[in-house]
Amino acid sequence: MCNATSLTKLKEEIVETSKRKFVYPEVYEPYYHINGFGDKLLHIIPQDDAKRIWPADWKLIPDFHKGAPTDFKYNTLNARSEDIFTSNTYKKSAESGRCLILADGFFEPHTYVKPGTKTEKKQPYYITLPEQKLFFFAGLFNKLDEELYTVTILTLDANATMAQIHNAKKRMPLILDEQFTDSWIDPTLNEKQIKDLINVSFTNERLNYHPVSNVIYKRGVDTNKPEILKPVPAIDPEMDESRPTLF
Repeated sequence: MCNATSLTKLKEEIVETSKRKFVYPEVYEPYYHINGFGDKLLHIIPQDDAKRIWPADWKLIPDFHKGAPTDFKYNTLNARSEDIFTSNTYKKSAESGRCLILADGFFEPHTYVKPGTKTEKKQPYYITLPEQKLFFFAGLFNKLDEELYTVTILTLDANATMAQIHNAKKRMPLILDEQFTDSWIDPTLNEKQIKDLINVSFTNERLNYHPVSNVIYKRGVDTNKPEILKPVPAIDPEMDESRPTLF
């Protein structure tokens, strides 16, 4: 699962790196930690407008839902990549509603046993590419009207690094390697090509990671601050604390 992300870059840097302009630049503000269960606005490059950056609600609402978006009770923050062509929720989007979701980091829980007990606890980890560079999650979207995009982040089985961090669920979001970003939003792809792309498109770059404060799990606390990204000591002694961090 990937329920929390960051995008700390200024608008100008995003425009320069992505080679796209914001449709609504006044809506974008850098963020350090947002949770899909609370703050839900992401920014995407959608297949149907691949030259621009759009704001999007983080929770895909499918066409079969006829009520208000807030009445849709299913958790669609993430979509299992293995299931998107067999799911009524995601099949249409997999075929013609793919998108790039902008980010420069994300958060996953690491499960450990509290020392001296048999109680399982979770410590959050912050994961980035080297130098916290901008990247794109593979996403799916559905539009509720001409300007309201709703989105989900694709996930797949964790690689060795992510299985160590997200050691309970052993899943990871699909971070696209740079060579595959344009391909992901290519409208000419068929189902087989899309499945093949999912299997080969995860980034080849090293993932950097470090533990951060458990305050991100507390309700009512403003976690959208730079200090939330600062490393804290790892509680699980099996985690490698010698890896380089961003700070």
